[in-house]
Amino acid sequence: MHSPRNVPLLTYVRHVLVARLALMATVIALTLATLAYLAEERMLEEAVVAEAQENLAELVERTRAIFSHGGLKPLDAFRLAVGEKIESNARKSRSGKVVYAKFSKPGISGGEEYLDRSFVLHEAVHAYVRADRSPEPETGAWSETVFIADILCVHAILPIEEAGRNETGQVEIIFVPAPTVLAAMERKSFYTVGAVAFVALATAALLYPVILRLTNRLVAFSRNLQAANFETLALLGCAVAKRDSDTDEHNYRVTLYALRMAEAIGLDAAGMRALAKGAFLHDVGKIAIRDSILLKPGKLTEDEYEIMKTHVRHGLDVVARSTWLRDAKDVVGCHHEKFNGKGYPNGISGKDIPLTARIFTVADVFDALTSRRPYKNALSCAEALDILMRGRGKHFDPKIVDTFAAMAAPLHERYAHRSGRDLSAELIDVAWKYFQVGTDTLVS
Repeated sequence: MHSPRNVPLLTYVRHVLVARLALMATVIALTLATLAYLAEERMLEEAVVAEAQENLAELVERTRAIFSHGGLKPLDAFRLAVGEKIESNARKSRSGKVVYAKFSKPGISGGEEYLDRSFVLHEAVHAYVRADRSPEPETGAWSETVFIADILCVHAILPIEEAGRNETGQVEIIFVPAPTVLAAMERKSFYTVGAVAFVALATAALLYPVILRLTNRLVAFSRNLQAANFETLALLGCAVAKRDSDTDEHNYRVTLYALRMAEAIGLDAAGMRALAKGAFLHDVGKIAIRDSILLKPGKLTEDEYEIMKTHVRHGLDVVARSTWLRDAKDVVGCHHEKFNGKGYPNGISGKDIPLTARIFTVADVFDALTSRRPYKNALSCAEALDILMRGRGKHFDPKIVDTFAAMAAPLHERYAHRSGRDLSAELIDVAWKYFQVGTDTLVS
């Protein structure tokens, strides 16, 4: 099964779209060219039919004249008309010549035939008429274009009425256009095809710079929109953090720890974006917790703790209202779950807990342990890691704890004592590249 992949938008326009424009222009050109060729062929067929009918009418008139004045039988009159008219006129005609003619009457078998044996394909013509492909006798003239040995020909029939009689004979001919006529048709068709193809390709070429310019503007607009979303995300997360602890440094640190850990694990760009959003907004539901509980300096009672736990549900309600924030739900909803299933709100365990939530939980607890609070002093990096290691397989995913343990010391030294402004600047550098990925790509 084909899996979707992200394609840079400008790359798509410059390569994929160009190829598709060229392909579509070629398809349109070939389609229009085919229609033009068929139209030219139809026009030639009509001209050939007109020429054939004109020759046939002359032959019929000459037959009638001989029949009326010479007192000959219709068959003999036709024979003389063929000798006088068809051969001479065929040689003079610039559009082609009659290579086969036959006079016949209903109820009489056989008939008088003429076959131009000088015509190189006269045997194919004779075989064609011998196949008895003529239509049933009808009133009026009939004609159609046919291919005999790959040569375009006209097969036509015209009735002959004998003076003073109701009996009607008919003359059947095969008319072959001159090679110059066919060559002219091919040249005209070729020029028409070329003109149509040029117009289609030129139109595509003119459209390309317009599309490229619009795409550049779209990418710039998308990046600005993504940047505005990212700034709003940071502001919302920091506003919640300040209400809880009078500082936004915790949000910056825990997000940086989580992103650095996720990079080491190899989380993809979509996962990194979801993790960053969730890390910023993990406690957004606390805006629904009253101050007497949220800001209480001492230990919460059992009832107060149950109320505090509802901040997860409130947080999920908040992020569910935004399509852009919806992928933060895994961290917001599961950052208090434990690997052994004894967390809340759903008591899920192991790998049923989303990966982003398992990563964030390690980062959140580590930063809480190494940060000073009004009710406790900050632990050292080694002390915090010891607590994390004791929680392997219980509170935390063992593999994630092991990954973080290898990188915790340098990260703690780098982030633990920096100001919020410095942390914010680095977080933007780290996280923005993952948010920027989605601004100029298409799913292909």
